[in-house]
Amino acid sequence: MRNILLLCALLVVCGCQQKQDVVVPTTKELKANPQLLSEWRAKCDTGEYSHLPADQKDNLCFTTREAARSLSVTKATNEEADFFEQNTRRKK
Repeated sequence: MRNILLLCALLVVCGCQQKQDVVVPTTKELKANPQLLSEWRAKCDTGEYSHLPADQKDNLCFTTREAARSLSVTKATNEEADFFEQNTRRKK
């Protein structure tokens, strides 16, 4: 009887444990740290968060997508500005 009670107590304790909350970096942190961004992109695209339902994945991966988009737009804008600057300078 004692073993059954201990087993039941163990099952209750294990069943009540919550999964640890995930600390999601902000878009600003991801933009400032390319290594962190690539790590989170891997987690969201093919890693531990890729199999989650859409709403949970969106909660965890939204800032990652926003940071990646923002950096892509910044890079494209800089390339266009460089191209424009090179083609509009007066040649001496």
